[in-house]
Amino acid sequence: MKTAEAVQGIRAKFADVIVSEVNFMDETTLELRKDSLKNVLSYLKSGDVGFEVLMDLTASDYLEPIKRSKVVYWLHNPTNYQRLRISIFVEREGLLPTVTDLWEGANWYERELFDLYGVKFDGHPDLKRILMPDDWQGHPLLKDYALTEEPVEFKHNREPKVPSRIISYIGMGNNPP
Repeated sequence: MKTAEAVQGIRAKFADVIVSEVNFMDETTLELRKDSLKNVLSYLKSGDVGFEVLMDLTASDYLEPIKRSKVVYWLHNPTNYQRLRISIFVEREGLLPTVTDLWEGANWYERELFDLYGVKFDGHPDLKRILMPDDWQGHPLLKDYALTEEPVEFKHNREPKVPSRIISYIGMGNNPP
């Protein structure tokens, strides 16, 4: 099914779930209401519609007009090469339903969003940090996250590196090009 037909199907099957629709460069982005997200994604993945591939799951953070994060699901239909983006706004430390039962690959995507943005996924099989250390405080991709220097610890007995330490250029002494 083509993207335009899928959008018409969403409008027919789910009343008032689409907040906005943007068509740009032959790609469609739908912003949905939070309570309908899982049902719409299930519909889009179904055999009739055919958006079987979750290409990416990402987010961006906003401070204005209110502090919140925008979560974006990038879907792909492998039979006709159509793409569709589904976006949803969630409040800070907000809760969304997991889609790991629809796409197993969403597991690590959701863990990354939890780790870096603080978005929680209800029903996720193992929602824990994936990139930052387990004892890390906060979520570093939030726009109001405090910028601090932390020494980077490497495995295999490598010396920690402080980010602001000047590294001399090899073979050029201390005179950069």
